[in-house]
Parts: sequence; C-alpha cells; structure tokens
Amino acid sequence: MLRGLMAFSGFTLMSRILGFLRDILIGALVGTSMVADAFNAAFRFPNMFRRIFGEGAFNSAFVPLFGKRVAQDGRFAAMAFANNALSVLFLVLGVLTLTLIPLMSWVMLAVVPGFLPKAEHAGGTEDSDFRIALRGAKAVYLQIEDEGSGIQFHDLALTRKGEREFTKVFAEIFGGEVQAVGDKVSLESVINEGLRRRGEVDILESDSGEEIVAAFQEARERIVKGGEWLVSDNGILRVPLPPGHDYAVFTGSISGEGQVKVFRNDPGAFALTVKLSKITFVYLLCMALVAHLSGVLTTLKKFAAPAFSPVLLNVVFLIGLTCFARITDAKGELLAWCVAIAGFVQLALLWWTCRRARLPVVIQKPVFNSDIKRLFVLMGPGILAAGIQQINLLVGGIIASFQQGAISTLYYSDRVYQLPLGMIGIAFGMVLLPEITRLLTNGKESEAAGTMRSAIELAMIITVPAAVAFVAIPYEIMSLLFERGAFTPEDSRLCGQALAAFSIGLPGYVLIKVLQPGYFAREDTRSPMIMAGITVTVNIAVSLTLFPFIGLVGIALATSIAAWVNVLLLWRGLKGFVSLRRENWRRLGGMLAASLVMAAGLYGAREMMESWLAGEFWAKLIATSLLISFGAAVYSLGVIKLRVTSVAELKNAFKK
Repeated sequence: MLRGLMAFSGFTLMSRILGFLRDILIGALVGTSMVADAFNAAFRFPNMFRRIFGEGAFNSAFVPLFGKRVAQDGRFAAMAFANNALSVLFLVLGVLTLTLIPLMSWVMLAVVPGFLPKAEHAGGTEDSDFRIALRGAKAVYLQIEDEGSGIQFHDLALTRKGEREFTKVFAEIFGGEVQAVGDKVSLESVINEGLRRRGEVDILESDSGEEIVAAFQEARERIVKGGEWLVSDNGILRVPLPPGHDYAVFTGSISGEGQVKVFRNDPGAFALTVKLSKITFVYLLCMALVAHLSGVLTTLKKFAAPAFSPVLLNVVFLIGLTCFARITDAKGELLAWCVAIAGFVQLALLWWTCRRARLPVVIQKPVFNSDIKRLFVLMGPGILAAGIQQINLLVGGIIASFQQGAISTLYYSDRVYQLPLGMIGIAFGMVLLPEITRLLTNGKESEAAGTMRSAIELAMIITVPAAVAFVAIPYEIMSLLFERGAFTPEDSRLCGQALAAFSIGLPGYVLIKVLQPGYFAREDTRSPMIMAGITVTVNIAVSLTLFPFIGLVGIALATSIAAWVNVLLLWRGLKGFVSLRRENWRRLGGMLAASLVMAAGLYGAREMMESWLAGEFWAKLIATSLLISFGAAVYSLGVIKLRVTSVAELKNAFKK
C-alpha cells in the first residue's frame, strides 16, 4: 500500500509545486482584484466537480463494482461494464453541460449573490435613500446606467461598527439589519486614507515629497472636486476605502431621473463571472471521464498516469501565463481558456494510457442495465458524502461573495493547505479503496481493519505537524509564496489568518479520506450521506454565526469544525470494524506532542529571523526555508525519541 501511496504522493507533490508556481503567477497578474474573484468563482464550480467525481463519489461507487468484476470475471469482462459506464457518463454529463452553459447567469445568481447590486435608484422625482452593509469592502461603487440623466449623490457617509450588542449582531445572521453604532463620517473625508491602498496611486521610489502629494491630489480630484462627485466615462463612481477599516454601513441618497445601482464589489464582477463560467464548465465533463479512466487504472494497480494527470493542468496554465499574459488585456478569459484546454489534455493522456495498457476504452450506445442502475444508486449519496469538503467550501464561497476580495483570499489559503491534503488524504483515498475492496472481497476483514489502522497512523504522522506549522507561521508562508505584483502585504495577512483557520481542520480532512473507504468498499454510501448532511448543516450554521464577527476567517474556521464533526460521525459508524488499540493511541499522542514542541521552536526561531522575514524575496526564501527545515528536524527527532516510528519501520512498510 505504501508503495502505491508514494507513487501517488510523488506526482501529487509535483502537481502541487507546479500549482504553487501557477498561483504565484496568477497572484502577480490579478492579485485579489475583481478579475481574480470572478475567475476563482468560475473555476470553483468545475473544480468542485473534479474533486467530487475524481476523488470522491464516482470512484467510491465505481471502483468496488469494477474491482469485483475483475476478481470474479476477469479483466476483459470487467472492461465491458467499464465502457458502458463511460458511455452513460458521457451522455448524462454532456447533456448537463449543454443545458447549463446557456443558463449560467441563473446558476451564478445562487453561487455569487454578493456580486449583485445592494441598492438601486429607479429614477423619479423623489430621492432614494440607501443603506448597505460593507462587510470589509475595499471600495464602494455607484453605477449610473443612463447618461445625462441629472443624477446627484447626497450625504454619502460611512458608519463605524462600534460596540454592538451581541443579540443585535446575532440577528444579522438571520437576515436582520446590519448594526452600526459607532461614529458617522462623510465618505469624502476618508478618500485620502483609501488612496493609500497599494495600487490606487502610481508612485515611483524616486518621486519627491511634492510629487507624491501632487499624485494623491490628482487621484482625489478624479473622484471628487469642489464638493462634487465625479463619475467616470463608464458611468461608475468608485471610492476606495481605508485598508483594514472598521466601517460597517454605507449610507446616502440619490436623486435624478436615471437608474443607479450601488455595489460593494466591482459592478463588472457578476457579468465576468458568468462569461468565464461558460468557458470553464466544459472542464466538468472532461474530469468526470478522467475520473472514470483513473478508476479503471488504479483498480488494476496502475497509479502513475492518474497521479500525473493533474500535473498537466498546471503545465497548461504555466504555458498560457508565460506566453500570453503580457500580450492580452483579457486576463480572466486567458485563465478560463487554460482550464478548458487542460481538461481535454488530461483526458487524452488517460485515454492513451488505457489503450497502451491493452484496456480497450470506447464510447458506445449506452445501456441502462442493472449494473448501471446499481452504479448510480451508489453514486447518488456518494456525491454528497465524498464531496463534503467541497460542499463546505461552496457554502463558504457563497457567504464570502458578500465581502470584496474574500473569495480570492480563501482560494489562495485553500491552495496552500491543499498541499498536504492532496499528497496524503487524496492519495490515501485513491490507493486505500481498491485495497480494502480486495481484502473484503476475499473475506480478510481483520486484515482490512489492520490496513486502515496503519493508514491512520501514516496519514497523521505527516498531517499533524503540517497543520501545526501552518498555524504557527501562516503569514510567513503566504508572504513568501504570493506577495509580489498585485498581491499586497495586507493580502498576505488576511490569507495567513484564513490558512491558520483552515489548518485546524487539516487532520480531519485527511481522516475523512482514510475512513470513507471503510464504507465505500462495502458498498455503503447511504451512511456517509447522512453524516454529510449533518456536517453541512453544522458548517452553514457556524459560518453564518462567525462571519459577522471575524469575517472570512470565520468561514475557514467553520469548515474546519465541520470536518471534525464528520470525522467523529464516520469513526462512530465504523465501530465493530475498525478500532484503535492502545499502541495506536500512544503513537498518535506522540505525534501531537512532537508537533507542539516543534511549534514552540518555530515561534522562537521566527522572532530571531524577524528582520529577514520582512526583507526582500531572497531573504524571505532563506529565512522561511530555515524555519521549515528547523521545524522538520525538531519534529523528526521528537517522533523518534518518543518511539512513534523508526526508519526501519518505514522501510518495512514501503516493502509491503
């Protein structure tokens, strides 16, 4: 098992490294701007299905059925079932893709409601008063849709949160009015502070003090001059807000005959998200077929191509970004087309690998026989159960769309903690399921339980220290990876906070991947489905509860809490099949103790290297590398001294 895991983890590590390089280039290109939010929202949809189908529901249903066919009837008879399943999948998802692409604007209404206007003035003789919640917005936008309509803005003001009563804040969670009881200031008075945001005013290091003052004054006069608000040629008044502000509400009134919409996100975000989603959605069809072919190959213990396939996504992105980013202004469209093209490239690789392995893969006239019905019966609840993490992230994304930049912040944080999750959790899910299925099919239940106990230990020995390190030095990691170009130090700070919150649940996410095969191998997808429903409810409730208080960090923390709830439910359901022995608990305790000692060492070392960590890229790289190496050395020494494992044990496990 460990050998197959290493093969998967090795290619996954390659994919994650290239993925980081991809995200570094994307971060430098679009940062956490409107284009970044639109692309990440558009990519989330097919990417969610990739993880559900590729690493979840489809494999959890198809692999046990295909594995039994291989064991009972032989490879070629099993391929007849596989080809029929492939044809049915192609038909169903092809129809779904062709149906949803024209309806994408309606789909996005549910996915990114925060991109829609929060107040409107329809014209008329009476003034329209508005009051919108800011939720950490970086700027406010007033869009005039009719030219020359005599629109005027009056009493534009911001109100601070202040010391709000808990009961009133809690009421916001259930649709109540956002509370703001602090000082009220005019919007005009905060413009200078808002212009201090990085990228708002073009300033050179060689500029004199007078030139800097003149640049700020010129930027201010493009927004307001002589007390009159100035609308740009595209009909939008955009006013940047101060970095890290605590304003809760934006109020004012509008008069005139034309239509005006008030946004806390860029007015073009929704339309761009719809456009990009239409391009990226074809990735869903490709990834479903890739998942099917991966299931065939992994069941027959051919792990290399399925593990290498995600690498191609990052290769296509790197080619697109390095070759075309500088010659096109359509940055969002470039990113979206990279996704679509990568889907077809990945599918071609898996198809060619199957043909080369003498596994004839053909699209044929689909037959909805009893085998296919059984496959769909198992897939139905599996979509919810195995995709629980993605459902939680989707819920978080919907809530995050109400705060400008939050979707991109969560995306970059998610990318970092996905490294250990992808290497360990997803690899275990792919390798463990066919192994447990084989053992149970041959009546070796005790050996299957022993394999799962070993899997838990192997998963936690890497995941626990990774999670603790992400909590200890999150800002330093995010700053090194992404802080350049359009990605600011403030972005690094917010992403670091989200990464720390996500990391609390990292061991839980991995344990979900390890425990679920215990159900799926026995063709039980109903129990995980029920548990998933409970977990999603917990995630939604905690997200809505925490978001008014701690913003996007609350979304990440809620996802982590939901993951641990899912682990407890899965573990309880496996009673009688898998149980940890005293030695297992001792080793897990040793891993935690060694990780906490490592965290203390990282905090101390971080203080000693503070000046390097605040320096230029190469200083950050050296300092962060030393921190990680020091932490790894402390943890390795700890697990050996506490007799958690040994080099000899790891060698023996690899030989098996």
